[in-house]
Amino acid sequence: MGSSSDIKDLLRERVAAKYTIDDLKETGKKIRETAPIESLAAVSKIDRDPVQFINSVEQNLTESLLPMRHQRMGASQAAFFRGTAELMAYDLRQGEKSGINLLIDGDAHLQNFGFYASPERNLLFDLNDFDEAQINSFEFDIKRLLTSVYLLGDQQGFEADKLDELVQTDASIYRKTLRDLFKLGALDRFYQSTEVKHLMQEIPGAEDSQLLAKFVKKATKRNNDSVVKKYTLTTDDGHMRFKDDPPSSVRLDQATYQAIYDGFTQYRKTTRADILVLLSQYRITDIIHHSVGIGSFGTNCYLVLLSGLGGGHIVLQVKEALPPRQELLPHTERMTLQQEVSQGQRIIAAQMILQKASDPFLGWFNVGDKSYYVRQFRDMKGSVDLEELNFTEFQYYTQITAYLLAMAHAQTPQAAVVTGYLDKHFDSAVQRWSKWYLNQVKADYSAFLRAVDTHLLA
Repeated sequence: MGSSSDIKDLLRERVAAKYTIDDLKETGKKIRETAPIESLAAVSKIDRDPVQFINSVEQNLTESLLPMRHQRMGASQAAFFRGTAELMAYDLRQGEKSGINLLIDGDAHLQNFGFYASPERNLLFDLNDFDEAQINSFEFDIKRLLTSVYLLGDQQGFEADKLDELVQTDASIYRKTLRDLFKLGALDRFYQSTEVKHLMQEIPGAEDSQLLAKFVKKATKRNNDSVVKKYTLTTDDGHMRFKDDPPSSVRLDQATYQAIYDGFTQYRKTTRADILVLLSQYRITDIIHHSVGIGSFGTNCYLVLLSGLGGGHIVLQVKEALPPRQELLPHTERMTLQQEVSQGQRIIAAQMILQKASDPFLGWFNVGDKSYYVRQFRDMKGSVDLEELNFTEFQYYTQITAYLLAMAHAQTPQAAVVTGYLDKHFDSAVQRWSKWYLNQVKADYSAFLRAVDTHLLA
C-alpha cells in the first residue's frame, strides 16, 4: 500500500476502546519474538546503484536546475545525505525491521529540525520538513537521525569514541522519552510543548549555551517584515513585486502564473476558518519561481506576495508536493491522486500531527496532476549552523532532537506498542547499525562525485 493511502487510513482510524496502553505494550513485547531488538543492528550487503536512483528522482525535477542542485549536494557528505533521502529509505526497507508501523517523518536528520513561530508568536523548535512523511517502521526515523549524528560529528572531527557514546545516549533519550510520554494520558501527550525555553530546560546544561542563544535571537529577527524587505522592491509606479535573482528566483510564464493564482482559491478552502477570513483581506500582487534547499532544490517552488486591505504584506511559499522519494525509484508502483490523499494533503497532515504546533497558514491545492502545499515563508524560521558548535553544544543539540523525535512519534497511538518493544539493548543496536551505515553514505557520496565528474549526472 502506498504511503499516502496509509496516511489516509490513519486520519480515519480509531483505536478500539477495548485496547489499553498495557495491551499495546504487551503486543510490543511479543513482537520481540519475531523481530528481536538485536536484529535492528543487522547489516547486509547493499546492492543498488546510487547514481541510477538519483537519476530516477531527478527525472521529476526541473532539468535546468540540476547542475546547481548537484553543486549543492557535492559541497559535503552531509549535504549529499540531505539531498538523497531515497537511498537510505530504500536500504532501510530492504533490511531487518521491527514492523511496528506508525507515522514517521521519513527524513529526520539533524538538519531537518528548526525554529519557527507558533500562532501565538512563541518561538518553537521542532521537526520542520515532512516531504517524506509516511507510515513505516518507527526505527527508520531514529536510524536516519543517528546516522546524521555520526555524519555531522565525523565531518567536524569529533572523536569517534565520544560520538559512539553520544549516539547511544541519543537513542536512550528517544527510548526513555517515549516511555515517559505513555505514562501520560493522550490529551497530556498532545499538549506537550516544544517552546525553546521549555526544551532548553529538558536537556541539562543546554540553557547555558551562549551559541544556541545566538541562533534563537537570529530566528526571532527573521519575521514577515524582514522577508518582504529582502525579497521585494517597489516599482516606479508604486507597485510592490519580487526581485529577480536568476537562477534561484525567476519570472513565470503567463500559464504557470495563472495556474498558481487559480490554485489559491482551492488553497484558501483548506485553511482554518480564521485564516480564511484573514486571507479574504489580501490579494495576490506577484508570484515568482523561487528554488530553495538541497533535497527539494529542483522541484517547482514559488513565492506568492499578498497585499492587504489597508496596507501590509504576507509572503507565502508554494511547494510542489512529490511522492516520498522511495516511490520515485525504479520498479516502484505509484498511486494516482484519484486513489489517495493528494501529496500536498499528505505532507500537511503529517506536519500537523508530528509538530506540537504548526504554521497557521498551512494548506494545499492541486493543479491538474500536480499537488502543492502552502506555508508562510521564513516567519521566525531558522536553523542552527551545526558547523559552529563545539562538541558540548553539538551534544545538547542532538539530545534535543532525539527528545523531539520521541514526542513526534508519541502522537500516533501505535507508538505505545514501541514502548513495550524497546529495552536498553535498543540503544546499542541502533548505534552499531548507524555507525556501519555511515560508511555506506561515504561510498555513495564518492560514487556521486565520480558521476558528476564523468558527466553521468549533469
